[in-house]
Amino acid sequence: MTLTPPSPHQDDRLSAAPAGRALPARAAGVSSIAGVAFLLLLVLLHLIRPDVSTSWQTTSEYALGEFGWLMVVAFLLSAVGYGALAIALLVRPRRLPARIGAVILAIVAVGTVVGGVFVTDPIDTPQDQLSTSGTLHGLGAGLALMFLPVAALLITAGLTRDSAFSTVKRGLWWTAVLPPAALVMFMVAQTVLLKGGGFGPDVPIGWPERLLVLAYAAWQIIVARIVSRRTVR
Repeated sequence: MTLTPPSPHQDDRLSAAPAGRALPARAAGVSSIAGVAFLLLLVLLHLIRPDVSTSWQTTSEYALGEFGWLMVVAFLLSAVGYGALAIALLVRPRRLPARIGAVILAIVAVGTVVGGVFVTDPIDTPQDQLSTSGTLHGLGAGLALMFLPVAALLITAGLTRDSAFSTVKRGLWWTAVLPPAALVMFMVAQTVLLKGGGFGPDVPIGWPERLLVLAYAAWQIIVARIVSRRTVR
């Protein structure tokens, strides 16, 4: 019996398969690590910056004053998390909704970078007195705020049609509900609490905003871990 050695082309195909899975798995792993690092840094800022009220000031205001650079780093870590997850989803063939969602997620990453690089103004600053940095921060953060739930739903719609994710469909959908539900909660809370007035110590928007940030980060970390594990199979 004669054994025929594999051709060079077969060797190339065999080596290309693991390599094709390596990049998205690594990118998803980076996304997960960046998301966890973002949350840990945010917790640290809550501990070392008691001057920022958790009741009526948003997390963006940790970028003002002492240790403000840590909040800038936190924003950039969050952007890395979103961007790396977008790469993990785009470098392998996916269903169209997942690919569209990944592109939107990349836009979210860009918005998060803008929100981090340009520091916010204090939340009670009148609209006609906003600085250029504060205005750009609002545009970047607002872009990420509004687009992430759309990305989450589209990515989930695409992944759940993929046989590799068939056993985690329910978990993916439950996770996908977090961002839009948190956004609706935040917008309703903001509408009810403002009542035609401006932000200030009497408007406890701080905790709804923190729950929103937590929901967004939780979605990103969970999906990144699932994508990383399912990609290497």
